[in-house]
Amino acid sequence: MNNLRYIFSLVAIVVCLSSCEDVIELNLDTASEKYVIEANLTDQANGAKVLISKTKSFKSTNDFAGVSGAVVEIEDQQGNITRMTESTNKGVYTHATLKGTPTQAYKLKITVGTEVFTSSCVMPSVVPLEDVYQYELSLFDGPRLFTHVKYTDPIGVKNFYRFIEYRNNVYTKSIMASNDEFTDGKQVNQTIFPYEFTDETKLKKGDKIKLEFLTIDEPVYKYWFSVDNGAQGGGDSAAPVNPVTNIKGGAIGYFSAHTIQSKEYTVK
Repeated sequence: MNNLRYIFSLVAIVVCLSSCEDVIELNLDTASEKYVIEANLTDQANGAKVLISKTKSFKSTNDFAGVSGAVVEIEDQQGNITRMTESTNKGVYTHATLKGTPTQAYKLKITVGTEVFTSSCVMPSVVPLEDVYQYELSLFDGPRLFTHVKYTDPIGVKNFYRFIEYRNNVYTKSIMASNDEFTDGKQVNQTIFPYEFTDETKLKKGDKIKLEFLTIDEPVYKYWFSVDNGAQGGGDSAAPVNPVTNIKGGAIGYFSAHTIQSKEYTVK
């Protein structure tokens, strides 16, 4: 199970990681602008959303700079094409009723002016989310509570997962993606580690936790794996790197067709 944040925190050293994909370092102050696409299609209603923006220089603010006027289409395995509508928020494209079906393939096409970006993704089968609960571990900074996620990995099938944690309705920024390389066919109790080990990220009594459990395909897993790696600086570099992408045409980002389940609990 790949859990980079856990490794970094326990051993307190910088581990040099590499994936089988090429990760290209960007000169953050001078790199030419690129489109950034964050496209999601889930198996739930209101789960289709595409965000389109442009990269900024390293010294710019992190405010979302949406790109308006794009044509965003998603095509299902039967050839049905659904055009998404830009919301009142610039650069955010949604569809109220569009949802995907597990095991089916989907294509994304985005046209911005004369530029065209395409991608494809297969929505994996549902893996039931069994439980979400608090769990205490004693680490280098003493006892600390974490969220544990319980599920049983299907045997004989490559599976990839993403975990998204919210604390009091705020995304915790934890980047968690895993595969079943060492857990094929086993019951898994996955610990959700924080993005940073600080007092502010400690779970406290009364905190309301929501955990979203996604089954994702392999290219999307590689994207999130490289995001995690890039946040630490790839190889010998301390600078962030742009992650691998499953989008063709020169954009940065991803298209993810995934199943999603969620559970909530209150820290005691």
